Amino acid sequence: MAVWNRRFPIQWRVLSLLVLQNSVTTCLVRRTRQPHADGSILYLGGAAVLVSEVLKLLVCLVAVARSAGGLRGLARELRYTFSRVGDTARMGVTALSYGLQNQLYYVALSHMSATSYQLWSQTKILFTALFFVNLLGQQLRPRQWLALGLLAAGVGLVQLADAAGAAAAGGAATSVAAASGLAIGIAAVLTSSILSGFASVYLEKALKQAQCEIDAEGCDVQGARREPMSLWLRNVQLGAFAIPQAALLLLASPSSRAVLRTHGVLAGFTPVVWLATALTAIGGLLVATVVKHTNTVLKTYATATAILVTCIATAIATRAPPSPGFVLGLGTVLFSMGLYNGVSCKAVLRKWLSRRRKDSGSKAT
Repeated sequence: MAVWNRRFPIQWRVLSLLVLQNSVTTCLVRRTRQPHADGSILYLGGAAVLVSEVLKLLVCLVAVARSAGGLRGLARELRYTFSRVGDTARMGVTALSYGLQNQLYYVALSHMSATSYQLWSQTKILFTALFFVNLLGQQLRPRQWLALGLLAAGVGLVQLADAAGAAAAGGAATSVAAASGLAIGIAAVLTSSILSGFASVYLEKALKQAQCEIDAEGCDVQGARREPMSLWLRNVQLGAFAIPQAALLLLASPSSRAVLRTHGVLAGFTPVVWLATALTAIGGLLVATVVKHTNTVLKTYATATAILVTCIATAIATRAPPSPGFVLGLGTVLFSMGLYNGVSCKAVLRKWLSRRRKDSGSKAT
């Protein structure tokens, strides 16, 4: 076990799980959002979001109860958490943004391939950078602005490749319908990226403000030192807003209400849909764990690897290799991600060689 922990520390295990979860979930959701050949009912994306949020909240409540020593400890932690009204309200803004993003996730994957979604979703780097500058008053280096321009060029190449593929797949009517669906998917993923960028930066600002409040107060009302809230409690705060929002959005659509009246909230939930929904809930918890145990550079590697894995899996499943334009766009996006985060291949190689020499030296000793 010690050898396992040394060779595969917690950072790499968490990142590996995130890569696997991201790739598998995107492919599964794309598959489940296709109309069934037998005409059976298709599950509601809003219902999947609601179920995923409920599952995530239950897991977090169990984790808090275990760490707090049981149900009484859980009640005590929840009472203190939600007594901080200002802090909870700030988390509510983040929760509502993430909730809308989750809804758009299913809309986007209903109209575009899993690989295209993965690439287009990287535009969140652009919007995160813009909110980073405007909300936090930070500055970007020229290299990072160049990376954002390359990102825009990369997704533009992907769009051209998708449009060319849709035109070659059928006649005029087919290509118009495909282009219309692709436009809906792109609009959904771009809106999702804007929400993701805003929520990420706003969450960072809210957590820093909450930490300042704890440092200023020093103690709680009983005089005991309060530590920053755990990731489990933060997810409980998010779930308290995300679940009601998901339920309201599900009831807001007349077509969704009709399906709910006739078939119920779990209409169309096959074992594959349940698996995709559970993986979506796990993904939300994994992201929080990644933020705790790693850094932005390593998270970029995970995202890039997930894109590559999804691209390979899609090519194998469809037996259609990606077009040269698509590969060029993919390479441009991956390069821009590394450039933005200051990823140096030379530095990574040097670090790997240093670790290999250290391992060899320890074995010789």
